[in-house]
Amino acid sequence: MLIENKLADAKEILGSLVGDPRTVDIEPKFQTIISNVASFFGKAAQMKGKRATHSFGTVAAGKLVVLPNLSIPSHRVFSSGNSFPVLLRHANIKGFPDDAIIDGRGASIRILNGNVDDLNSLNLDDYLLDVLMSTGHCFTFSNAATFSRWLASSTEDRAKMLPELPKFLPIFHEIIRNPESYTKLHYYSETTYLFKSDDCEPQDYYMRYRLINADRSPDSGFVPIEDIRLPLDFLPRLTNDFRPANYLRQDFRQRVTQDGVSYILQIQLQPVSDDHEKNELAKDCTEAWDETMYPFQDVAQLTLNTMLPDPVAEQLEFNAYHAPADLALILAHSVHETASINHVRSIVYEISANMRKYQPPSSELVDWGVDKKPAAKDVYKYFGVAGQDIPRLDPSLELPPRVAPKPRLAANIGLSVIPARQAANGKLLGISGIVEIIQQLATPAIMPANLTRCRPDKFSDAFFVERRLNGFNPGKMKPAKDQPWQYIIRYNCPKEKYQVKPGGIFPTRIEARFVLTGQTLAVHSIEYELNDATVLSLPGQADWEWAKRLFRSVEFVLQEAQSHLARTHLNVEQYAMPYYRNVVNNPIKLLLEPHFEGLLNVNKLGASIIFGETGIIPQASALNAEQVEKLIVEEVSELNFHDWHPQQHVLPDVVANNFFDPAALAAWGAIEEYVAGFFAAQSEQIQKYWPEIEAMSTDLVAHSILQSKYGTLAIANVTELQKLCTYLIYHSSFLHSWVNYKQYEDGGDVDYATLGLWNSHSEHYNPLDVAQKQIQQVLSVWTLSQVRYNPILENGNPALKKLLWQRRDKISPGLPLENMMTSIHI
Repeated sequence: MLIENKLADAKEILGSLVGDPRTVDIEPKFQTIISNVASFFGKAAQMKGKRATHSFGTVAAGKLVVLPNLSIPSHRVFSSGNSFPVLLRHANIKGFPDDAIIDGRGASIRILNGNVDDLNSLNLDDYLLDVLMSTGHCFTFSNAATFSRWLASSTEDRAKMLPELPKFLPIFHEIIRNPESYTKLHYYSETTYLFKSDDCEPQDYYMRYRLINADRSPDSGFVPIEDIRLPLDFLPRLTNDFRPANYLRQDFRQRVTQDGVSYILQIQLQPVSDDHEKNELAKDCTEAWDETMYPFQDVAQLTLNTMLPDPVAEQLEFNAYHAPADLALILAHSVHETASINHVRSIVYEISANMRKYQPPSSELVDWGVDKKPAAKDVYKYFGVAGQDIPRLDPSLELPPRVAPKPRLAANIGLSVIPARQAANGKLLGISGIVEIIQQLATPAIMPANLTRCRPDKFSDAFFVERRLNGFNPGKMKPAKDQPWQYIIRYNCPKEKYQVKPGGIFPTRIEARFVLTGQTLAVHSIEYELNDATVLSLPGQADWEWAKRLFRSVEFVLQEAQSHLARTHLNVEQYAMPYYRNVVNNPIKLLLEPHFEGLLNVNKLGASIIFGETGIIPQASALNAEQVEKLIVEEVSELNFHDWHPQQHVLPDVVANNFFDPAALAAWGAIEEYVAGFFAAQSEQIQKYWPEIEAMSTDLVAHSILQSKYGTLAIANVTELQKLCTYLIYHSSFLHSWVNYKQYEDGGDVDYATLGLWNSHSEHYNPLDVAQKQIQQVLSVWTLSQVRYNPILENGNPALKKLLWQRRDKISPGLPLENMMTSIHI
């Protein structure tokens, strides 16, 4: 069995590409196409944390033996009797994890240098040759220009392109397969390579590869052409297909480990001509070669009997450019040359391989457009006055394209808001129309049930305690000294600082006290100051339920303003802004970028929807927009990543139903370990581009509103940067997911918790207005808690997913891992 520590460290290919042949002597338009395509696939790989295509695969190892009695021109590699260690990777072309989705299938071969009889000693990066093959004789595009257009097009625009591509359907029909086994397919290189013979009179040939099973079984797995629905470039799993999602990979592993698998590698050769048009046709990957004129000839047999462990296999980087000069990939000068497909493909694979491993992309291979864009500081402009206003993007400006919401996020939000519907009176209604309907009915009769509506004990004291531990505003309970109670939660809104709307009810102070008996907390009392009077309420007293309701209302406002908006949204943005303004090449860009996705967009929207003059908090609560902003500013001004750790909020005693504390510590530990691994791997590059971090730090401090007594936000060294990255990922993923997705659990039931309480005896009291406020509350928290974009377990980095999954027993009782998102996007 090959072991993981035999895999060589990834080569720093992109750090030494000056003068790379693929970037020399190409027309400017080709450089642009290369940039666009490589950037597209590189970012896809970065988001997946896996290959952009062929994402889920399995790799076998064995021996390649060149066959005797060859009828091809003499060649130093394909010479009878030669044998080499070999790897073969099977995967699905588009990268679906479900093998039953009807897709193209791939086979990539790596011929290695080294001792063929000692696989355990091999350096798996010491390649002699990589051969990349797929089902189907041909590729769907003849040049990089057409390929790039297709990639950049919407589904509608792709449909419009199809009449220009009459070969597309027959080629695509041959590519996609629904096979019983990877081993029952034929694989073709589709593109053309150069074969240089070492005869006495050397000659150059064009070459194509094919791989077939050693039993020479026919090609299989074809689907009826009438089932294809272009421009959809795959077919969904059939409704009557109950095979496991990994049935092809599982089958291949079983065949290799039980009896071994054998393949025959074949080549076609066509002499290079003096005729340019003939040569272009030979390199055209949309045209199959006439097999009567240029037959496939056997050159080698592969025997595979060992499977690589997945962690080892995942690190491999196959590339058609990995070839010696006498079996070389053919390069192009123009984007319209037929060789341009393989040319751009070699760069795409290299960029995506490195970006998924968090290696900085190379401007030598890809023009990332930095020199052609406005300075980042001119694009990401701060709101207000530095050091006085919360450091955030000016919401009056257009959202920079880099941080604009992706279509999938927009669609995810669209699926989660209350849809338009036809009412009885014939009006077409959106959200406002739905409000009209709800006004005529009790809110619970319209909206989906939440947690509290499904709890007959929702007004019990035990449930009150449970929600303070595990509800949408966790970590607020503090030990109390020299009191009959052991813990307290106190909220202060002194009247000299915070003005309450006429008719609104909002205490200047309210605190809930708790006693600990064994491992069980019970509520002791609630004390509050309202209208210049101090009131103590005890369980069983006539005003006890009112005291709890008052506490829940105050907590709701402060949860939204401080725990949710200030501590997660705006706290993270104060770091995101200097990051976007200063970080270009430092590898932390690749670590943090997925966790910032959607943040600036939702915060820009939040300026008017959540906490601005028309925001739900000032509209529905007893505090106006100015008072809400004071709460937010107060919270942000006290937050410093340097001295923060979730341990600070952990109860010193064991409480049986305390799920937040162990979940928070486990999530922090996973993220901390993940970030540490990243920094260990990228320390050299982080130091190389440290001036960007210094500029980020300067920007951060200059715009910070942190009170001086809490220190500084300056990033002085790598250790502090590592701590900051852990802090930001934790707040963007775990903490925001907790405080956001639990909103509807309490706030979806206005009988249980409301953002505002109102004095019905006041001259300012308007029952219709109060009902409208409560409806808006329910609609808002429903939408905020339903948008689930980029769950970490689906879209996160594999290393982080693994670490979180290992700690799921600690995290999931409080926050199901499937509810933990990658970023703050809603």
